[in-house]
Amino acid sequence: MSSPDTQQLGVRTATGLVIASMIGIGVYTSLGYQAIGLQTPFALLMLWTVGGVYALCGAFCYAELSSTFPRSGGEYHLLTKIYHPLLGFLAGWICITVGFSAPIALAAMAFGTYAQAFFGMGVPVAWGVFAILLMASAHCLRMRFGARVQDSLTGMKIFLILVFILVGCLAAPADNPPVLPTVEAFAEMGGSAFAISLVFVTYAYSGWNAAVYVAGETRTPARSLPAALLIGTILVTLLYLALNAVFLHVTPMVEIQALEDKEAVATLASTHIFGPQGGRWMNGIIAVGLLSTLGALVVTGSRIASTVGEDYPMLKTLAVRNRHGVPANAVRLQAAIALSLVATSSFQAVLTYVEFITLLSTFVTVGGIFIARRRFPEIRRPFRAPLYPILPLVHLGVAAWVLWHVMENRPAESLAGLATLLLGAVVYWQMKKETTRS
Repeated sequence: MSSPDTQQLGVRTATGLVIASMIGIGVYTSLGYQAIGLQTPFALLMLWTVGGVYALCGAFCYAELSSTFPRSGGEYHLLTKIYHPLLGFLAGWICITVGFSAPIALAAMAFGTYAQAFFGMGVPVAWGVFAILLMASAHCLRMRFGARVQDSLTGMKIFLILVFILVGCLAAPADNPPVLPTVEAFAEMGGSAFAISLVFVTYAYSGWNAAVYVAGETRTPARSLPAALLIGTILVTLLYLALNAVFLHVTPMVEIQALEDKEAVATLASTHIFGPQGGRWMNGIIAVGLLSTLGALVVTGSRIASTVGEDYPMLKTLAVRNRHGVPANAVRLQAAIALSLVATSSFQAVLTYVEFITLLSTFVTVGGIFIARRRFPEIRRPFRAPLYPILPLVHLGVAAWVLWHVMENRPAESLAGLATLLLGAVVYWQMKKETTRS
């Protein structure tokens, strides 16, 4: 359980965790994949608008739930409290096994690629391993030290992105169609390509709920958590829209669609802005940002593992905190799993698999706002989601639409996600049996 000594995170750091968790590799790589099935700039930018609305509606719901039930653990704690310990454990199981370790691995692999391109030395895998070990080590030290490192990296990330956006707006425009709501654009928005592209967008927006994972280590969580969730989500939505508008402003659509390496769209855009050396500097900007993302994922993922360990004796080693109040065993576990995944399958397949099961988890959690208001009407709610029930229904509608299209068009990744949940249920019942016997 948290103690006053561990409640050292303020609104700034909690907001920084949200921003750092969200702005990872997704926003720099997604446009290349999205342009395969979508041709109009308006539809492409609407993807990021819909994603922002989806994330903001979810943030309002999480703000209410996390201020009502303030404890570290995120979906694990909330689903246990609102529904049943099984659902809570499955959410924790997802986070411990792949929900955070896989994004850490993806971010590390991407960091390795961009760091190697920027420095012109080493191999991507070695750079990725270095990044995981560096950020895991930093967050095993004093919590305040880790918070300062996280704040500094996040501030640098935002500054570099703002500079890129400003210079990009002043650069010569590409000969692309104007960003107008045409009949063709609306037709694209109603198709399956738009829904599948939203998988990449929801992945890029994932992390909007990061502050709830450290609720037990946050000062005055009833006030800090809603502020961090909402401020962080709004700022990132504006940055995402501006970044993608700049990409489309400076880069011809034909060049984006012709890219063999679909993940290099940001590098391509930077060469149009800064010239031949632009790609190298963009690699540096992304690498710095990915270090911040890695740190945020290490923090939030380990806190879920720690909270699960507090509740299940067989996993109690994950709850052990070192002399600095940090759940070091949980940090090491996340780092170890991420390191083992660095040499995993393709970026796109892993991304779809991870996003499918995390979408399921957040879908059930946001739906819990209806159940919590009915089951616990007497509990004081320091923050209440406005426009209830519209906002949760909007979030659930977008999530359901994406989940349906993923199951229809990516059955292998969807079945892998469901198999992960089934395995988690087996582990849960086995632990319950062992507990009963003892």
